[in-house]
Amino acid sequence: MMTRPHATPPGADALPPRKPSRSATREAVKVWGPVVLLAAIGFAVAWSFVEPAPPAVVRIATGPDGGAYRQIAERAAASLARRGIEVELRATSGSARNADLLRRGEVDAALLQGGGFAEAGGAETLQAVVTVGFEPVLLVLRRQGDAPVVPVPLPAAAGLAEDARVAVGGAGSGTEPLARRILAGLLREGAEATPRLRVGGDAALGLLRSDDADAAFLVLAPEAPRVAAVLADPGLVVASLPQAGALARRDAALAAVTLLRGVVDPSRDLPAADVETVAAATFFAVRDDTHRAIVQLLVQAAREDATPDLLADAGTFPTLLHAPLPIADEARHFFERGPSALYRHLPFGLASALDRLAILLLPLLTLLIPLARAAPPVLRWRLRRRIYRWYTRLRAIEADAEAGHAPEGLRERLAALDDEAADTEVPLSYMEEFYNLRMHIDLLRRRLGEPGPRTAGVSGGNGRRSADAAPS
Repeated sequence: MMTRPHATPPGADALPPRKPSRSATREAVKVWGPVVLLAAIGFAVAWSFVEPAPPAVVRIATGPDGGAYRQIAERAAASLARRGIEVELRATSGSARNADLLRRGEVDAALLQGGGFAEAGGAETLQAVVTVGFEPVLLVLRRQGDAPVVPVPLPAAAGLAEDARVAVGGAGSGTEPLARRILAGLLREGAEATPRLRVGGDAALGLLRSDDADAAFLVLAPEAPRVAAVLADPGLVVASLPQAGALARRDAALAAVTLLRGVVDPSRDLPAADVETVAAATFFAVRDDTHRAIVQLLVQAAREDATPDLLADAGTFPTLLHAPLPIADEARHFFERGPSALYRHLPFGLASALDRLAILLLPLLTLLIPLARAAPPVLRWRLRRRIYRWYTRLRAIEADAEAGHAPEGLRERLAALDDEAADTEVPLSYMEEFYNLRMHIDLLRRRLGEPGPRTAGVSGGNGRRSADAAPS
């Protein structure tokens, strides 16, 4: 056991108190400094790869106010709002306009209609996220004479007259390009070049009723009030397309569907008979550089939208099928695997931050942990090496004493060595070697004729004071 330090002998010069040791601090800085520096460099490099935070406001291009696209977007906005994301809905003329806004970066996401916009080919920057439903293509004709009000077939042989006045939808809508694609399949080659009426919606129906148009294309969700109004109008009739399956086979943007009798309004038996037609997929789309958090939110919103689709069986939507654009990788991953544990158990903002910062684990695992494990042994080795250097200096002083050097100079060198050792903090694992050094310094001091130790005595491993180890 260690003994308490002895007081300074009477008459001996009192030594000034020692200042707190800074040697261990300097050693720690020398060892831990490079560790902290390398870790900081690793974090700085990793930070450059950290994905930016998702935008505070998500802008979604919808369609005309009151339309089906607007309703779908409003339900998605409600889902995003529950996760703390503000949504700005932008009303447009339709799918073609939506695609244009999305390509130019004026919106973050858009609802598009399969075949309802011009694709950019190999340079296309748009990607599909998830398909949320079908919109049937309705070819509305003016009822002739005593023709039945129920949907009538449109045989391929009869088709439409080459000079027929057909309202194909307004400019910027998704109806126009879709109607032209269908007409290209129904009419003889070259007939589709006949100028069409670029009018849609209620304006197109007005032209039909006033005998200023022979047919009109409508692309609407079956739930839209306009669909029921058309089916109930005695002056209009919806054509059934027996060629729907063939059109869908020839055009990947179309799917053959059947508007079942009474599905629009069972109480009024609308439609009064099955209507065979084609439908376009309605899907969310983003750019290829859109933040992946937006993609995840749109997929999740589509999953939460439980609105039934009148053209498909339950569980058909949402789906990754039917969209004419390539599916975003993040959408496919999120759709198939669902949200991660972070998003299931944490608020979206916090989960997104942790997800983005996960890349910072790379420098932590590859640099900081190995360096942190290596630093303490390095620090101990440096302190132990210092003890060995002190012994080297002590041995040199002893050799000079045996060679007959002046004791005054040797005592000064010995005192400097003792002061340096006393001012150094040594780990407990090396205290035995440190105490042995202090005893040997005291032993050599007595051999040089100094009356007593300049510092408080220390005890060796056997519990005796260092002075006891010195010869009398």
